[in-house]
Amino acid sequence: MKSKYIGSVRLHAPYHPSIIVKLDRLEFKVDSACGAKNENKIYLLTHFHFDHVRSCMAGGADFLSLSEAPITIYAPYDDRKKYGEEENVFDIHSKMINLHSKGRRKLAPIYENQTLQFNGTNLSPVPLKHTIPNFGYYFINSETSVLVTGDWDGSNYKNRQKIISLAPNVLITECRYFFEDEMDIAEERMHVHVEDILELKDELENTTVILNHISHKYRDLDEIFKIVKEKELILAKNISFNNNGYRIRERFK
Repeated sequence: MKSKYIGSVRLHAPYHPSIIVKLDRLEFKVDSACGAKNENKIYLLTHFHFDHVRSCMAGGADFLSLSEAPITIYAPYDDRKKYGEEENVFDIHSKMINLHSKGRRKLAPIYENQTLQFNGTNLSPVPLKHTIPNFGYYFINSETSVLVTGDWDGSNYKNRQKIISLAPNVLITECRYFFEDEMDIAEERMHVHVEDILELKDELENTTVILNHISHKYRDLDEIFKIVKEKELILAKNISFNNNGYRIRERFK
């Protein structure tokens, strides 16, 4: 009897933050581009660093289909004000995205301790410390649970404890650095080193760990794929999963 795969993860590229999680006949698109056809798609931003925001600003096909309602993109309500601005970070980006899309995209705030429901899946933000406020997103339904971290400080104890306490069936996490001489820079830049992931993995014995958003400095990925295989982690383009395992449907070339 074949295993029933109850969800899937699709990554755009090893370096890119874009993630699509398919659950309950929905596509949860995290830090991903918007398209013209948006039935059954839920858009989420983890934080307001440009490499994450640019995906939802990319392209223009969505505002050409004027019969469709504007696309809603859920994002952390970030009330910081910088550089003498009167408006906060959320409102600045809201106006920018709305202007760029000619009114076809709009930001909707999501707050800490808030839970949203889509079909049979509950979605909750998980604040994880990074250089600016970042929300991971925790999806849970009657069959499984998935945590998408966004960017986070892998050396931060509280971050690790939050992830461990959730014990997701699937963890999709950035992993920026892989080599021993990069541990200091990972900590300095509040990103994640593979050693941080391995410490988590020891605590999360029943969790399938999927890596994404690695550093652009690794132009030759052969050594990275070797490390991932040795450590029993996953770095691939398209992965189906259930609570007992996973299947890689498409690898990165």
